[in-house]
Amino acid sequence: MSEESKPKPSQQPAHDPLQELAEKIFIQLCGRVYGTTGTEKPQPKAVAQLAFKLAETFQASNIEFNPVARAAREAKEKASVNVAAIEIDFAAIGKSK
Repeated sequence: MSEESKPKPSQQPAHDPLQELAEKIFIQLCGRVYGTTGTEKPQPKAVAQLAFKLAETFQASNIEFNPVARAAREAKEKASVNVAAIEIDFAAIGKSK
């Protein structure tokens, strides 16, 4: 396979709001946990897992309790098209007048 025919990776990764929120939470938690002295520190992987769980919980609760987020989700659902519900009569298209 030549260099020209190889698929190129995308320039920027897909936008993941959950990952961005978890990253912000992780940074804040690390600053608080590892910035103190005298206590045993958890493994960074455990802090990262906690950050993702907190981010998931926040996003789920945001839609439940935040009226603005709920309205935005409802508007998005109304604007989307259910392709499975579309019926096309191809027989009528093929008929000529």
